Amino acid sequence: MTVGGTLVAALKLIVLAPTAILFPLAAWKKIARTYFPEAIAGLVVLLTFFPSRALGIFWPWYGKALGRFVYILARIFVPGLAYLANANPTLSGPELDVDIIPGCSGIDGLQLFDYLFGVVMFLDWNRLRKGRALFAYFAGLTAMLLGNAIRITSLVVVGNRGFAESVARFHISAGWIFFSAVFLAYLSLTYGWMLGRRTAAAQNQQTG
Repeated sequence: MTVGGTLVAALKLIVLAPTAILFPLAAWKKIARTYFPEAIAGLVVLLTFFPSRALGIFWPWYGKALGRFVYILARIFVPGLAYLANANPTLSGPELDVDIIPGCSGIDGLQLFDYLFGVVMFLDWNRLRKGRALFAYFAGLTAMLLGNAIRITSLVVVGNRGFAESVARFHISAGWIFFSAVFLAYLSLTYGWMLGRRTAAAQNQQTG
């Protein structure tokens, strides 16, 4: 992000100026009313489809909050668990120490959620209640972050209960399985609601 790069990007967008000038104001109002849901969806994609940038910015604060939250949950099951407030928080247990680094932030879960949720939106866009879908999107991101905290908590607990070697070996590959399961559970709870009662009932009659 530099001034020169911003100016270059702005100059590239000048090609849109003739369209903006030649269209009358009434036409723009009509376009805005007709394609308002699609415009909101486009803004959501532009602002949130690359969550690694946002997490990179907020990691110094989010990392500490995540570490504290995991520590509060895990110490219930792991006596003697200690919390070390470093740049990357460390949970030190009797058998396993867990460092919460940016890679543990849940970024993989957010990206997986974006991809899968985007596929659902693409396939069912015309049948969806747009406002509900937008709410479900942000609620889903929150659910994935909460699920990530629970995932790390389970690693701390299991690793300090005699399975430290298994946790160290399989925690990365197991993460994708866990996030996929969280997404499927979340989608099963919200899919019918996003479609609306009438649409969901009609779909059930067709498949019944």
